[in-house]
Amino acid sequence: MRYPSFATLEDASWYAYSDSPIQTSPFYKPGLYDPVVIQREESPDNLWHLFANTWVGIEHYTSQSGFDYRVQHVVLLRGHSPFIFKEGGTYYLLYETHDRDYFQMKMKGNRLSISRINMISSTDLKLWSKPKVLLTALDVPYASDFSEPRLSRPQLVMWEGKYRLYFGASHRVLYDTKQKCTQYLSFAESDTIEGPYVPLQKPLMATDPDSEYCNLALGSVKIIPCAQGFAAIQCPFFYDKEEKRSRSLMLLLTSEDGIKFEQKRVIMPPVKSGWASRYITSCDAIYRAEEKAWYCYFSANGIDEDLKFIHFRESLGLLIGNQR
Repeated sequence: MRYPSFATLEDASWYAYSDSPIQTSPFYKPGLYDPVVIQREESPDNLWHLFANTWVGIEHYTSQSGFDYRVQHVVLLRGHSPFIFKEGGTYYLLYETHDRDYFQMKMKGNRLSISRINMISSTDLKLWSKPKVLLTALDVPYASDFSEPRLSRPQLVMWEGKYRLYFGASHRVLYDTKQKCTQYLSFAESDTIEGPYVPLQKPLMATDPDSEYCNLALGSVKIIPCAQGFAAIQCPFFYDKEEKRSRSLMLLLTSEDGIKFEQKRVIMPPVKSGWASRYITSCDAIYRAEEKAWYCYFSANGIDEDLKFIHFRESLGLLIGNQR
């Protein structure tokens, strides 16, 4: 695979595909977030495929164009933060889950739910294998620093002959809105795709009280393999002194080794009004070489004017980054 260069991201001019979300969920599932997309050239049926999760679990959508999606089915009940890694003709879906074992709770008095990163595989994106556990929060010493033992948003890449599994660790609840936010980014490595994975003993990135944009929470970090190393699109949380409340935005970072990242530019500033005006929470970005453009699918939340009885709603939007 030929990877895009850093310049395609650093020099891109970004604009919103639409003022409205490109995908929402029904009112009884008011949150749709953590999207991951397979463009049609990489799919088994020449369709675009999108996976995202609601409170029910991970849902599968398809599209002819990449702009309008139709829901197909729920892939995994109670699954979170899907990610697709393709190797040969096999698609690996990684996700996080933290269902409580109620029998164990009752017998042992354990009230905590332990977060796990699981993986299933498929050759057609329809029939999936049984899940295999790759990593648990008990393997990561800092996963419980601010919360119950938590991992989030797994992402798998190849680096120097090893499988590198990036993940978020621990979370904190924001002081003013109670939004849950990731505190750390880290990774674990393995010689084989099924593990065992050995995690770093310290976080790779963390919330920084002295940072301009990351002083409340690190947020999600999307890792993007590039020709010179790795780019990343981060959705950090910070305190807005003018509005006197917590906000989020979208930042571009780059790294030659996937360990030390340098902040480059703001891709999407805080949204002033509308469906995405509360927080930008996560994203997935794919490069369309024939168009010389990036498609950045993101999740965000805000007030839904049509459903005011719901406190807020999280939906999916699309940014397009064209070469200047």
